[in-house]
Amino acid sequence: MAAELCRLGARVVVSGRTKDTLDATVEAVDAELGPGRAFAVTADVRDPASVEAMAGRATELLGAVDGLVNNASGLFPVKAEELTPNGFDAVVRIVLNGTWHCTSEVARRWLAAGRGGAVVNLLTPYAWTGAPGIVHNASAKGGVLAMTRTLGAEWSGHGVRVNAVAPGWMPVGGTDFLAGDPAVRQRLIDAIPAGRLLKPEETARAVAYLLSDDASYVVGEVLTIDGGHHLSKGLYEFTDELPGRS
Repeated sequence: MAAELCRLGARVVVSGRTKDTLDATVEAVDAELGPGRAFAVTADVRDPASVEAMAGRATELLGAVDGLVNNASGLFPVKAEELTPNGFDAVVRIVLNGTWHCTSEVARRWLAAGRGGAVVNLLTPYAWTGAPGIVHNASAKGGVLAMTRTLGAEWSGHGVRVNAVAPGWMPVGGTDFLAGDPAVRQRLIDAIPAGRLLKPEETARAVAYLLSDDASYVVGEVLTIDGGHHLSKGLYEFTDELPGRS
């Protein structure tokens, strides 16, 4: 997403807790587009003070912040009866609380300055369908869905748009739970009407659209890009075979 936004002419601050990961992202953008388009700022979205510092630093680096993408998440498959209070709370603090802290901090700055901006939250189709084995993340994402619609309605009159993208199964890093089981992976693909998994660049382009002026009349909406998977009767039937569900 950072690279795609920079290709389209934006300058981007990437933020998270792990500096090495952020630096690797910036280095990848620099290698393709040259320096000066991407910057790294460490922050913990669970901590409002850390988020405030991050927003201030981003403003210093960019001159002004025009858009926010909330992409911090946490997920580990687990049976609901085995999920500890700390495990549930850890995911909710990152996904739901973290999205609120970042959105609130950036939007307050926009509203105080009398200027608009665009927020894009990263959701998932199970935010409204539910799915076994991930009650912590589904609950948190469901909260972000309600937040997206509520803030979209409340702030759109002030020029602040809040929308979301809900990607389907995308084989990237730690989210690719099925990488080690080709048979289960194929069952998943067979349940997707489009007949394939999502490509990372498709998610990036969807986010770019909702940040852009082309989406200036889109408010509180969720752009679902899952190949029609949430429409199929086989939705998440394979989750019992995910790690931790056996």
